[in-house]
Amino acid sequence: MKRIQSEIMELANNSTSKLEKKCECSSLDCYCDVFIRHEWTWDSSLASTKVKLFNENLAVKFNPGYSNGTTAIRGTECMLKGRHHYWEIKILTPVYGTDIMIGVGTLKTDTIIDAYCSLLGRDCESWGLSYRGYTQHGGVKMNYCRGFVKNNVVGIHLDTWKGTLQFFVDRKPLGVAFTGLRGRQLYPMACSTAAESNMRIIYNSSEPASLQMNCLEILRPIHRAYLSAAFPGMRYIFKSVFADILQKPYDDDDNDDEFFKKITYLDKLDHPFALEHEEQKRVRLDNYQPSALQLDSLNI
Repeated sequence: MKRIQSEIMELANNSTSKLEKKCECSSLDCYCDVFIRHEWTWDSSLASTKVKLFNENLAVKFNPGYSNGTTAIRGTECMLKGRHHYWEIKILTPVYGTDIMIGVGTLKTDTIIDAYCSLLGRDCESWGLSYRGYTQHGGVKMNYCRGFVKNNVVGIHLDTWKGTLQFFVDRKPLGVAFTGLRGRQLYPMACSTAAESNMRIIYNSSEPASLQMNCLEILRPIHRAYLSAAFPGMRYIFKSVFADILQKPYDDDDNDDEFFKKITYLDKLDHPFALEHEEQKRVRLDNYQPSALQLDSLNI
């Protein structure tokens, strides 16, 4: 049991997730994510003199040269129903001006407006987070976080099964921002009023919503480590980006020793039966008396 406990602690302390690797580049031509298979990119059909795409349509430059309004970009794929979707966008240039926003929207959301405005969330067709720290939907702004700045990585988790949208900044969860999105046909979006405003998709993926995914919400690192040590075939689950995205906050003061006491107790409950079973087999063999017919067949 001590060996297993040692392996569990090693896995808990040394486990790394896909989220822990953070891109440090500020260039549109960064290839830190060259080995990541992206499920979608920015929609090249929306490229114009106001929106330039780079790096295989993963990076976008809003308002090249100068700005005279608000421009937006949309992802190529609609976020499928019944799945967990997560993507990350890195802010490559200083944020300033009326607004720079990240979020989701339907196909009805405008992508070019000849006015400076907070585009995402200005109506009921989109939902957005501003660099100033507020969320917006239906024209209603709500204080949400401290916002984001250059080199921050903004993460977005859209659960199309529950219909919730949550944001992250540098992998730190900020809590559910929007609900009631179930059944909507939504696309990733971003917008900016600032000239020479750059950002880049550095990660995106999705997984089907399931009971297995729901269980990831309540597992603490020590629980995951125990399951990984006891059932190596499950390790791929805990290496998924969603193992971190879905994890609910837990109390750092929780005593891991109590967890080991419980599994040690269960282990003791299980072993006596096995030992007792083996002992009974030995007793039966030691006291075995062959019949006369069996002795005759052996010519004894």
